[in-house]
Parts: sequence; structure tokens; C-alpha cells
Amino acid sequence: MRRTWTGTRGLWLSLAWLSASPALGCGRGDAPPAWRRGGAEPPAQGAAPATQGPAQPATAPLLASRVERDGLAIAFALRPVDGGARGEGAGRVAAPAAEPAVAAAGAEVVAEFTITDATTGAPATGLSPLGWMSRRDGAAGGAAAGRPGGGAADATSNDADCRGKIRSFMAGLLSVRPEVDMNAYLLWTLNQDSTLSAINPQVALGRTKLRSVVSLAGPGVSFALHPDRESLYVTLRGGRGLAVVDTRRGLVRTNVPVGEDPSRVVVAPDGRTVWVGNDGDGTVSVIDARSTDVLKTLQVGPGHHEIAFTGGGRAAWITSQRGESVTVVDGAALDPLGEIAVGEGIVSIAASDEAGTVHAANAARGEVVILDAARREIVGRVALKPGLGALQFEPRGRFSFALNPAADEVAVIDSATGSVAHALTGFAAPDAVAFTGAFAYIRNLGAPKVSLIDRAALGGPAAPPVIDVAVGQEAPSAAGARARSPAAALAAPIAPMPEGNGALIASPADRALYVYAEGMMAPIGTLPSYGREPRSILVEDRSLKEVRPGVYATAVRLGPEGLYDVALLLDRPRAAVCLEATVAPARCSPEEGHGEESSCGGDPAPGVVLAPLFEPDLRLDAGEPATLRFRATAKGAAPALDAKEVEVMIIRFPVGFRWSGAPRAEGDGIFAVTFTPPAPGQYRFLAAAPGRGAPLGALPVVPLRVAPRGAGAARGGAR
Repeated sequence: MRRTWTGTRGLWLSLAWLSASPALGCGRGDAPPAWRRGGAEPPAQGAAPATQGPAQPATAPLLASRVERDGLAIAFALRPVDGGARGEGAGRVAAPAAEPAVAAAGAEVVAEFTITDATTGAPATGLSPLGWMSRRDGAAGGAAAGRPGGGAADATSNDADCRGKIRSFMAGLLSVRPEVDMNAYLLWTLNQDSTLSAINPQVALGRTKLRSVVSLAGPGVSFALHPDRESLYVTLRGGRGLAVVDTRRGLVRTNVPVGEDPSRVVVAPDGRTVWVGNDGDGTVSVIDARSTDVLKTLQVGPGHHEIAFTGGGRAAWITSQRGESVTVVDGAALDPLGEIAVGEGIVSIAASDEAGTVHAANAARGEVVILDAARREIVGRVALKPGLGALQFEPRGRFSFALNPAADEVAVIDSATGSVAHALTGFAAPDAVAFTGAFAYIRNLGAPKVSLIDRAALGGPAAPPVIDVAVGQEAPSAAGARARSPAAALAAPIAPMPEGNGALIASPADRALYVYAEGMMAPIGTLPSYGREPRSILVEDRSLKEVRPGVYATAVRLGPEGLYDVALLLDRPRAAVCLEATVAPARCSPEEGHGEESSCGGDPAPGVVLAPLFEPDLRLDAGEPATLRFRATAKGAAPALDAKEVEVMIIRFPVGFRWSGAPRAEGDGIFAVTFTPPAPGQYRFLAAAPGRGAPLGALPVVPLRVAPRGAGAARGGAR
């Protein structure tokens, strides 16, 4: 084991270097220092010629500031969120504003750094920057100071303050947190109870890490995140189609009707289309990712479908478990290119552009069929044992991992030779695989452990070592029959950390998420799943990304009004720069049409009014069932709420018992829940209607007091 993990992205830049680096500076329009000494080369690697600067965004910035440091010109801007964190040609077009736009407190905007060579103007590409915005003490009202991007002169921060802030942010101190963290990520879990959970693992102690709970119209089967990180696609059982979830707002944007029994969902590599395998009618629905229109319904054969892409998405390869062939479809024209007879029983498929091959696993025959991607024909068959399941290529594209939960084995197939490179044993029903830069992670359905396989040893003659790491208390199969259902076979229970040297592991039996750091023999931490069974997990990385050459951007929500230091930490060259920005007061005047904006109070105003129909600070008896009634009313002309839209969570404060479920509808907008508090203490009653813009935490929290049995007051029901 060679690596360790930290919760802060980018450990390549040590805190010790931050303390000593002479390159660290805070620029606020001061004269740039000399850079070129001794014929040093420009920092940008592979930069375009000076005449080919980064493409200009389509929208004007809300504010901008610029500084030069060590030969780099660094500009910071805040732009409307529609302006293109997704890059040229990929973002939504901002509507023309009726009045000048401002960077208002609580607003969601795109934070954008443009980094170029100060002499040539060539973009500095391939960087991995970290960024933060922190409000200066006593800086309220800076927006009114009258100077762009700045506040009063006596509020100016010095270089030492800038260095200290960056050290604190990098150290992850709970007492020193930035108002805006541009290095954040969210965890999304697909749960057993027709919900998605969005969890922020970086939230400080004392606050809930649960950002939102998204209610789905039916149980989710599988999910996929769009490359722009703004949409999450979830297939639903029960004829509910495909749910399109807005990850920014934490709610279902629309449900798209597709074929019968939708199962696997995959986003094409270019992000333009979404492919849904409909296991009930032998079709695959291809959906426009932008409009969510169904572009085409492909007839591909009966049974379960898996989908893989070659040529960067130019061709889609679709299996049919109860059919005889693999269907190849043109990824742009959506026309069939041909069918390859492989035999009935294909359960999984994986493609490698690096190797130019496609591997398909036949569970019944116990073999992996090797197909040539260019010629679209079979070039080999690898005999294994019946019972094959998941199949996936490691990131370099040479080796595929064929998991066999029936035989407790994993076969590593070398695409260069078309044969088994390593036959690994000692697993307990291996059913899922994920990869980091150093290891393959194998989930064991039949044991509370994850097995790590050293990827660096795959090319050698000896079998790579397998390291078992104990994870959780119960084996995933302990979740019951649900753990072995067809939907569970599509689960993705392991997600690599953004840092690349660890993983998050979902345990449905323990109802928890485990954080594992490479180099450790056990997880280093546990995240709650808030009473739900997490079946699949993925990471939505909201950190700075290079959206155009030399332009690094991400969507953020601004903090309170005032003057801010904007800290940027670079890896090449090792440098840190502080700029500044001013955040204006929130525009919350109803008469000016801003009363419902996200900047009014930080989050969008919920579309639901909650009125408890029990006495404030109600006292209940421990061990005795209690019925709590409340009225939930939709605002304006919106239709009345259905019980399926409402969620209730009751927790013992600050930790302990947690109950969640859907209420019963009693008519006239009144809902009721019955629960039994297990022990005396302080409890909290929370209600939510995520589909109406009221995620968990948006509506008022109602306190409850539970006394020892026999000592409580009368139970509160309807008034």
C-alpha cells in the first residue's frame, strides 16, 4: 500500500509549502512583479498559440478582477449560472436581462478563473486549482463602497492573512470554513424506499450532512449522472419511466415515459443522449439529454439490456439476455449498424477504445465473448465458469474484470492476448467492481468486506495480491431478498473518492456509507444514510474543472453580502494568489419581482406551507404510540399535495433514534403519522415535499419532548 487519504482535495500541495513559499501573494490590482528569471519556461504546458486564447463566454460577468503573479495573468469572474459552467456550446443560454445583473447574496452563479501566460496570452491548461471565497471580518456593506470588486482601504487583507486562510482551509478546520468552497462534492445514494439522498460529507459537525431527499415516483433501479453534473437520470419500476433530477435544486424536473420495465440507464460519452434499456418489451429508448424528448425507440431483442460505447460514443453496443445477438447502433444517426450472433445469455458488456475490443459475459455458458470493435465480429471466446455477473474494463483499457458471484471468483482477462491473465479466488459472491488509480475494489455480497486488487501487478506473471478490508457489521446480503433481486444486480455500491486514493462504500444492511482510505486496513469513517438502505452511490464532483482552455469554473452559491477574499491555489507553478470580490445585498423586494429568488434567504422559497395540528413543545410518553397530525398546503394555484409527495422524519436530538416514512392523508390537506418513541429525550419532527421545492430542512422543524412512560402529558392529535 502506497497511498494515504485526506478529506481535502489536492494533497499534492503541502501545508508546509504554504508556510514557506515565496510565490504566495495576494493581488489586488498592484503592479505585477518580474517573472522570467534565467530563461524559465512559461508554466502552461501544451498551450495554444497566443492568438488562440480561451473562447469567450456568451454572457457578461457579474463582476471581475484580475492580477498578475509569477508570469501568469489570473482573472476571476462571477457569471450567471446559465452562462456556461459546462463550457463552450454546452451550457444553457442566459436570457437577456431586463436590468443589470449583480452578484447578489445567496445567488447561484458560476465562479470562473481564466489563467493565461502574462506575456504570450497562451492559456495555462491542465492545471488542478483549488479555490475558496471567504468574507472579510467587518466587510458588510462592501458592495456600497463604490469601487468595483473591493471595499474600503482599511479592510484590505494582507498576504499573511491570505496564507493563513488557505492553510486553515487545507487543514479542514471546522472553526475556519469559507463561505464558498469551490472544491466540494456531493454523494448521491439510490435508496430502497423510492428516494435519492444528497449528502454533503464536508459539512461541519453540528449540522446535518443531508442536503436533500428527492422523492421518486417509484422504486429506482439504476441511475447515471450527466457529465455536466446538473442532471441525474433514474429508471423507475412500476411503469414510472425515467426520472430526470435537477441536482442543483434537488428535485425531479420531469418523468419521461419510456418502454416497459426500464432498467439500465447510460449517458452517452458526449452527453447528448441518454440510453434506457427497457427489459419488458425488448427495446432501448434514446432520449435527448437537453430536451428530454424520446428521439428513437430501438428494437433490440428480449430480456435484460446492457449498453456500452466505442469510438467515444460513435457506436453503441446493446445486449439482450434472452436474445441471440448483440446489436450495434450508430451513436449519432441512431440507425442499426448490424447484429453479432453471440448466443443467448449475455448479462454484461464492457468496451475498451484503447484495446479496440468489446467483451460480453455469458452467464449461462460461463464464457466471455471477445468482439473486434472495428470489424464488429467475434475474435475469441474465453471459457470460465457458469454464473458470471458484472464485467468491466479497468481505466487503462487493457484488462477486464469478470466477476462470478456463483463461483466466488474473479477472472482478469488480458485484451492483448485474449486470455485469462489471472484467476483469483477467495471471494464471497463478488458482484460489483470499481477502480481508483491504484486498485480495483471488489464488493463481496456474502461478506462484510471489500477486496482490493493492486492494478500495478496486473501485467506481471504472478497473481496480484488481494487485500480484504473489513467494511461494516453485516454482509450486503443481510439486507434480505432485496439484496439479491434483479434490481440489486444493477447496483453500483462503490464510488471512488474525487481525490482518487480511496472509496465510498454503500452498505444497505448497515444502512450506512463507509469511507475508506487506501493504506488503511479498515474504513476511516462512517456517514449516515438517515435510516435508508443505500443500494447505489455516486459522487457529484463540484470542484473547479477546465471548461475551456485555461478557464476553470464551477457553479457555487454565494454567501452573505460583503467584501470577499478569493483564494486560488495552483499546482503548476506552485503558487497561490488572492483576488477579491464584492457580493451585493440579496435582491428580495417583492415589488421588483425578486421575492422568490434563491438569493432571498439562501434557498428557494418552498412551495408548501406546514401547520402542525398539535401543541408546540408537545410531550409524549416513551414506548407509547403517538399520532401526529399536520396540515400541508401548496402555495398559490398549485394542486393539492398527495401523500406520496410528502415525507416525514422524526429524529432524537442530537443523535440516536430516527424514523422516516410517508404520512397518511386524512382529507382537507391534513396528514398524519404514527410512531413510537423508544426512549425519553428531545425529538425533532421534520416534514418535506421535495417535488414542491421543499426538501428536508426547508420547512420549520417542530420540537417534541418524550418523557418516561406515565409521566407525559396528553398525546397530541388533531386539534
